[in-house]
Amino acid sequence: MVTFIAPSFAEEFDPYVFIGSMLCQKNENWKAIIYNNGPNPWLRRVVEESETPKTRYVPWLKTVIESVNDPRFIYRESAENRGGWGCYNRQDAIDNIVDTEYVVQTSIQDYWLPNAVDSVLEHAGKDFIYWDSIHHHLGHRVLHSLPRVNYIDWGNFAVKTSIARAVGIQHPEAFTADWFFVRDCISSGLIKQPAKIERILTIHN
Repeated sequence: MVTFIAPSFAEEFDPYVFIGSMLCQKNENWKAIIYNNGPNPWLRRVVEESETPKTRYVPWLKTVIESVNDPRFIYRESAENRGGWGCYNRQDAIDNIVDTEYVVQTSIQDYWLPNAVDSVLEHAGKDFIYWDSIHHHLGHRVLHSLPRVNYIDWGNFAVKTSIARAVGIQHPEAFTADWFFVRDCISSGLIKQPAKIERILTIHN
């Protein structure tokens, strides 16, 4: 099973893209942690039906996830904006929430092709699995992923959770935090069996 960690920065519409693409996965062996970075500015009025109806205001993103009614989606929200491209929240999720063999660190605006989970789990047993993507930083051209700086991004790889937890995100404020994390995983000596999936699995918007 694989867990996707998707930091959110209070985007009002992007969650539908990510959530919808996860629900379309052909393989159901996944979980998704949507971790909002700081208090969500959009609040939704919810009326609880009862003999004495009560009105409560909850974060808009949380109500979206609740409306899906799928226990594989997990919502978390940090008490403040922690910056760092969501990396502090990524690390918290790895350390305290993820309970699957593999973890993918993605973003709330990413769209996953329906065969993504299948493709990753076809390589179960490998320590580090990476693939290509269509990337908006490249004008929505293909990013042919390689384990080197500027050639890999969050959402382009899965790693065994035990390795991610042992290595940690050591450079959470860096623009290339994703590459530093991959580099540290490699230099740790814990990756014995990497694998490359020679196809596109995600669209990074």
